[in-house]
Amino acid sequence: MARYTVQNQWGGSSAPWNDAGLYILGNRANQNVMAIDVTSSDGGAVLTGTMTYSGEGPIGFKGTRRGDSTVYEVENQWGGSSAPWRPGGDFVIGSRAGQGVVGLDVSSSDDGKTLTGTMTYEREGPIGFKGTQSGGDSYNVENQWGGSSAPWNKAGIWALGDRNGQGMIGLDVTSPDGGKTLEGTMQYKNEGPIGFRGKLSGANNYSVENQWGGSSAPWNKAGNWLIGDRHNQNIVAVKVSSTDNGKNLEGTCTYAGEGPVGFKGVAN
Repeated sequence: MARYTVQNQWGGSSAPWNDAGLYILGNRANQNVMAIDVTSSDGGAVLTGTMTYSGEGPIGFKGTRRGDSTVYEVENQWGGSSAPWRPGGDFVIGSRAGQGVVGLDVSSSDDGKTLTGTMTYEREGPIGFKGTQSGGDSYNVENQWGGSSAPWNKAGIWALGDRNGQGMIGLDVTSPDGGKTLEGTMQYKNEGPIGFRGKLSGANNYSVENQWGGSSAPWNKAGNWLIGDRHNQNIVAVKVSSTDNGKNLEGTCTYAGEGPVGFKGVAN
């Protein structure tokens, strides 16, 4: 499962590229996405078409959006139109709250390290797309409310951390402004805690900076993270930790207007 830092361009080929959040594309270890060509006829609720993994030909793609989020539950089909559809994992497509993606046509010339092409949001025309693989882990998250014996519920894909090969083992942040910003500390394996601050930049997308070396030390860019999974209800607190170098995270998270809920995340 690959994380892509995405930029969009509109206004012509000489126009500037604009930050467009973090996408999660693909669901296979060590096999990158080489192409995606999908469209929607219902405002982005369902995306259909084809996708291609490295070393293979195109396969069928059907993605169903979960509620009003940017998470799509994907199925793939190969072996002909009568072949069964198989689970293809969860993708994150789009970064605008309340405006679905109705088209994505991208391909790669470098084994999936970058994806380029066009995408279309509902009520707009196509715009340029440029995605570059980024570091960090992606987690399949579940939440629990109603007591320790209550069921766990799907809570989307969270993209946490920004370093390849160095898992995040702790995150303790809160928000003073309804989730527009998050502040606190985080910890990578084999290190002590470092400062964390994140600024909301799109649907559940945060531009993150870290600080180490004391309160007067500079803040350093730490990539784009996906924190939370709800439409128009931001995260206002996360307190999670890991006992296995970041493979699993457990603790609590809090959405605006609610109390804490149980959190468990499994790295992909």
